[in-house]
Amino acid sequence: MTLQQLLEGQQGIVYVSDNKAFTDSRIIADVFQKGHDKVLRDIRNLKCSEAFRLTNIGEADYLNGQGRKMPMYVLTFDGFVILAMGYTGEKAMQFKELYIAAFNHTHQLLANRQNTLLFNEQQIISSAVKERISNLYPNLSPLAKRKYFSALYKVLKEQFQVLSYKDIPRSSFAEALAFINHWDSPKLGSPQNNKEIQDIEYTE
Repeated sequence: MTLQQLLEGQQGIVYVSDNKAFTDSRIIADVFQKGHDKVLRDIRNLKCSEAFRLTNIGEADYLNGQGRKMPMYVLTFDGFVILAMGYTGEKAMQFKELYIAAFNHTHQLLANRQNTLLFNEQQIISSAVKERISNLYPNLSPLAKRKYFSALYKVLKEQFQVLSYKDIPRSSFAEALAFINHWDSPKLGSPQNNKEIQDIEYTE
């Protein structure tokens, strides 16, 4: 992971587990361009309270290239902040700003996930997709229509940056319906483009 890639805002430095945002000592070592052993030492030397450590810094392990179990730490945002306070310099400040942006982005995604479509709204979205495809392509066989279902679900997920249409925020429900009702596949009429539709795996 180069500095340029990091500063372009890659969010992989923060991940989600059990609906919470974390980073770990290996990622921190990679981002701050430090040896992992040095980051482990820095974490062990933190003068925080035991209560804070138990809440925000967890012991874990990973397998190295030789298959050996090695120590690492998993940190919450607060745990990261306490650690990063000791890292100084211009580059370190850039990395800290990057990390804060990544945590904020992840926290926002988690907040949105808490307010995703209700079950009946998911059913309305699904019905709208079926109706739109049926209206656009009434003469296609059910199997052929599935390819267009897949294409529409794909662009719908891309539009709202979610892994499943079920994860669309409730605040975007009306916008999602409008998007579906105005969707018109640009792939009709071209044999090559129709082949592209056929190659798309069907998934909601």
